[in-house]
Amino acid sequence: MTAHSFLLLRGFRGTSDPFALRVTQVAEGNLRGDRVLYHVRLARRPALRFAESFGLPVDVSESPDEEQLRRAKFVVTDEFPTLPTPPHATHLVDSNGVLPMRAFAKEQYSAKFFRDRAFKLFEQLWVDCEPAEVSLDFLNGYAEMHNKSPRYVSGLSPAIHRGEIGTRELVEAVLRSDADDEDVEAFLEQLIIRRELSFNLCFYNPRHASLDALPDWAKKTLDAHRGDRRKPAYLFEELEAAATHDEVWNLSQRQLVACGTIHGYLRMLWGKKIIEWSETPEAAHAAMVKLHEKYAHDALDPNTHAGILWCFGKHDRPWAPERPIFGTIRWMSSAQTAKKVRLGEIEALVARAQPAVERAHGAESQDAFPWPARP
Repeated sequence: MTAHSFLLLRGFRGTSDPFALRVTQVAEGNLRGDRVLYHVRLARRPALRFAESFGLPVDVSESPDEEQLRRAKFVVTDEFPTLPTPPHATHLVDSNGVLPMRAFAKEQYSAKFFRDRAFKLFEQLWVDCEPAEVSLDFLNGYAEMHNKSPRYVSGLSPAIHRGEIGTRELVEAVLRSDADDEDVEAFLEQLIIRRELSFNLCFYNPRHASLDALPDWAKKTLDAHRGDRRKPAYLFEELEAAATHDEVWNLSQRQLVACGTIHGYLRMLWGKKIIEWSETPEAAHAAMVKLHEKYAHDALDPNTHAGILWCFGKHDRPWAPERPIFGTIRWMSSAQTAKKVRLGEIEALVARAQPAVERAHGAESQDAFPWPARP
């Protein structure tokens, strides 16, 4: 058991969510209204419970019309740090994670700082809930295998992003599972610490969608190597078409297009190589964002911004030796990645997904390009 163990959560018995730190009133209510309107955007259940707490009839709508707004005394909606606040909202409900975003007073520098603070907050803010009804087949062996094989990846990110599965309910399910302790620890590290660190970034840093959000050391080392020769240097269209000399990287891009996601370890290499092959750091960042916006299932998620920025040094530290283009930012090798990740399993995933993508977009062949934007 590590110094910070998620297994301690099994002993916490919180009360029902009092919505402290999770609800923000942003406007006065309509005195003529006779009901509450819940404008659904993402995490449905907690915000709906808050809407019901007013003791008025509740209307639920994903696209409220003028008549619904006219009748609403209050308009409750989900608070999500990468989405703008609707102008008609009166209350925002943060249902994004186990810990409210406002439980942290400011942006946290790294996972270590976030983790240290989080474990001081769990007992105070833990909320009991029913476990999610979801398959956890991937969990046994997760600690050892999730960076190696897509068979040990949950695949739940899109459902979590859309609010179909609550993270607190998922944590309860994992804690009550019969998985080995090391697998529980490893998965909850990703689900709670790494995921909620990305929400912390996007909530407190208005520059999260640009390289301005990088720490000073990363900005300085990138600037020092702006003049370094990029060989090869690929155009965006070549990256999008997975038309590089690097077959490991090409596979990661093909997985993004066909599956709407990239295996976690392969995704890190994907970003690092785009930096290596782009004329400037800004061009590399823009390419990563654009590819995610076009193809990723959870393109607007804070995990996307944090994951992309990590490739440039966010939430990381300087690494030696200093290298061309990267400076002291962590570098990754396609050859080493190929030794670590079971690429054949990812090839199989892409092959299974490819026909469905072609049917959806009317492609004439497996190599058809350019791919239309994801609906």
